[in-house]
Amino acid sequence: MKKISLFLAVLIILSCPLQSAEFKRIIGPVFSSFSRPWPSPYSEVYPFDYGYGSTLNPFKDNRFSFFGGLGLEFPLSRVLELEFDLLYKEAGGQYRVETGFFDSYLYEYQLKKISAPLLLKAHFWKKSRPYFLTGFDFSLILSHRLQLFYQSEAGQIMEKLREADLKSLTRKTDLALVLGLGFEVALNKRRVSVEGRYEVGLPDLYRGPALAFEGRPVKVRSRQFLLIIGYVIR
Repeated sequence: MKKISLFLAVLIILSCPLQSAEFKRIIGPVFSSFSRPWPSPYSEVYPFDYGYGSTLNPFKDNRFSFFGGLGLEFPLSRVLELEFDLLYKEAGGQYRVETGFFDSYLYEYQLKKISAPLLLKAHFWKKSRPYFLTGFDFSLILSHRLQLFYQSEAGQIMEKLREADLKSLTRKTDLALVLGLGFEVALNKRRVSVEGRYEVGLPDLYRGPALAFEGRPVKVRSRQFLLIIGYVIR
């Protein structure tokens, strides 16, 4: 299924005339989290509670980072555009666990990935430039690391206790549904865009021992919100 999706995406891009394509630089912050806490290899330190349900909120227990890359825009009509991006992103999540004795642990998960969104953009009106976008984001996961920090009751800073490589417990690829809104303005004969994208990961990223709560499998999916600044360079 993944190979078919990639083939269709490449076919769509190649079918668009390159002479009409516009290149743009893309940069911005990303707020990322998991639908549930990622199973920690250090559960003996202080275990997570996997009982609460899955969340769609990318700001809950989020990790803040930045991303950047390049984009290609292909006009399809006066109001429709096809966009293909190639981005480098750092995602993941953070979970703070209070022990009840005024001590706390911070689990910080860092996912590094190459992301390739394929998006359809629809402008609301012909002359103005607000737009809606939707599509899919295919990602190749390069690495996944966990850092565990500890803060005592009297401590003012977090002390790093342990670090682990979680790539062997992580799916190699991710696929997310993308929804977003944006606005374009002309600036010095160039177009600058500002947009927000919400990405909902579809597959379970966890590849370790099976987890279950009350007989139901526990799955860990990605959640991301990207605030994007784009600048057309051609």
